[in-house]
Amino acid sequence: MANELANLNDTQLMQNLQTLGTEFAKSGILGVSTPSQGLIVALTCYTEHISPIEFARTYHIVGGRLTMRADAMQAQFLRHGGRIKWIVSTNEACEAIFSHREHAPDGVTLKLTIEEMVDSGVAVDSRGQLKQTWKTFPRQMLRARIVSEGCRMLMPGIVAGVYTPEEAGDFGSVPARTLDLSNTLHETPAQAVQAVPASETDTEEPNLESTLLDYEGTVNLYLQHIKWLTNDNQTWRNLSAGQKQKIASKLDSFIAKAKAYVLSLEDGQEEN
Repeated sequence: MANELANLNDTQLMQNLQTLGTEFAKSGILGVSTPSQGLIVALTCYTEHISPIEFARTYHIVGGRLTMRADAMQAQFLRHGGRIKWIVSTNEACEAIFSHREHAPDGVTLKLTIEEMVDSGVAVDSRGQLKQTWKTFPRQMLRARIVSEGCRMLMPGIVAGVYTPEEAGDFGSVPARTLDLSNTLHETPAQAVQAVPASETDTEEPNLESTLLDYEGTVNLYLQHIKWLTNDNQTWRNLSAGQKQKIASKLDSFIAKAKAYVLSLEDGQEEN
């Protein structure tokens, strides 16, 4: 794509990229839902000389913002000679030693806890409750933060100007406040939600579209697995209103099942 556009003047180039971005939006590919998001994808593919497939493996669009997947950051760091030794990775804390033969031969130890994320206000919403993603995937959220910080500290050129989807999803968090996490992190997502008294919650449900966008690839694979999508060209956007309503009514459980299914594929043990 980049080679074909290289000989165009600036006006022609932008027009072609805008057209391509609009087509991305129409198809719903890569989690793109608007022409402006499609243009971001097209511009990134052009400037970095990568295909849309490579874009999907590396980047993610969250709230109109271009982000880099944590596993892509980690892969880039390792590819450039970095090393990561994981010490702790639980729902409560994450700790790892990042090293590089030139930039940090002795290694740098980074540690992050769920309490820190709560006290800073990052992991809580405007109601003072633990955010949905932090309830459901605390271990993964902590690990993504550690990866981003370690790569940014030792090799900033890899991640200059971009953040992980997990970080972007937490931008604009409320001021720090304290939560009682003694029970929440040891319960299933459904139990954690039920443990909150009705008087302390409002009637607003988690934003279905934004959650499905955050887990676009995982959700689509799982929907194909359960036969709600019938071909590879379809995405969750092709679901009926009734199907979306069913997902929304058990969003935590649905995302957890989708994640478990994809992990089973990576382990080579697909669920029955």
